[in-house]
Amino acid sequence: MSRIVIYLLHVKDANLRQWYVLSSKSGIKALEDKFSALSASRLEQGGEPIEYFLPTCVARSCYYGKPVMKRRKLISNYVFVRDSLRNILEMNQAIDSLWMLPHPDKTPVVKRYMTISDRDMEVFKSVAHAYANELPCYPIGAVDLEEGDRVEIVGGDFDGMEGTLQCRQGRNGGKVLISIGDLFLISTPEIRPQYIRILQFGKGNRHPYRLFEAHLPRAIQALQHMQGTGITSDDIAAMTVFTGRFEALQTTTVNIASQHATLMLMSYAALQDQQNVALWQERCNQLLPTIKSDTQRAWQLAFMFLATGDYALRSQAQSLTATWILAPRERKRALIISTLNMSIDNQ
Repeated sequence: MSRIVIYLLHVKDANLRQWYVLSSKSGIKALEDKFSALSASRLEQGGEPIEYFLPTCVARSCYYGKPVMKRRKLISNYVFVRDSLRNILEMNQAIDSLWMLPHPDKTPVVKRYMTISDRDMEVFKSVAHAYANELPCYPIGAVDLEEGDRVEIVGGDFDGMEGTLQCRQGRNGGKVLISIGDLFLISTPEIRPQYIRILQFGKGNRHPYRLFEAHLPRAIQALQHMQGTGITSDDIAAMTVFTGRFEALQTTTVNIASQHATLMLMSYAALQDQQNVALWQERCNQLLPTIKSDTQRAWQLAFMFLATGDYALRSQAQSLTATWILAPRERKRALIISTLNMSIDNQ
């Protein structure tokens, strides 16, 4: 009785075409021949050929003492077939070495099978194509993703894909790990920095502060050039890269949010992008009441003043800095005070 219930519950989805995850211990050539024979049979009956993806890699091996290159299955025994459940159940009867993988979320009655969305499969195929069938794959959990930044690839071959950036310390580009459903992770080739947009910093990472500290003097210089001899091509490039890279950043603490919003305001002010200046100035105003640290609050007010020329902001900052007695290593406070002493033309 339970078997009848299982199949009745699948009737509404029986003709829905989607990517199913199957497994087979048969060799690559044997599987390709079987799929080819089944596709030919379907075509003879007026149907469509089987759409499948059998990821392989090229590995070096030794044959009688001589090195040879041999195709091997890329990830265990997985085979991916895009078809209806009804057709795949019939196909299982024709290929006895092929079986469907059950979905990890099991219930006592409903039997479900593991599937992958069309979007995830397109991502998987794109990366596999870029690697020319030499694609590193990792099981879920084998790689610690907590330390990596969540990123989106903008432009290039992988435009729109999101994943976790894996790179050596100090680099702005690198390889991106992309999750394919709940099955495995794939690694892209090296992605150039200009194609990477940071969405969220990895848990516990300290490099947001280093990145922001590195950009601050560039932003100050660009604003000084804009108010003096004119912004340079190097200024424009630096401000454009920063705004593009961190436009969609989701911050996790008030201090990082404050630094991010202020630097975005300064960068857009240097680029004279008034629409974005207004947007980020509003964001800075929203953050000010939430900042508990007097130093951070004065820091934001000082550089908002530098970006906008609003002397009311300078007055607010000076009310916080009036009682400061600077120690030799207090570079942050010293920079705030020197910025407040600048004469800024209203923009």
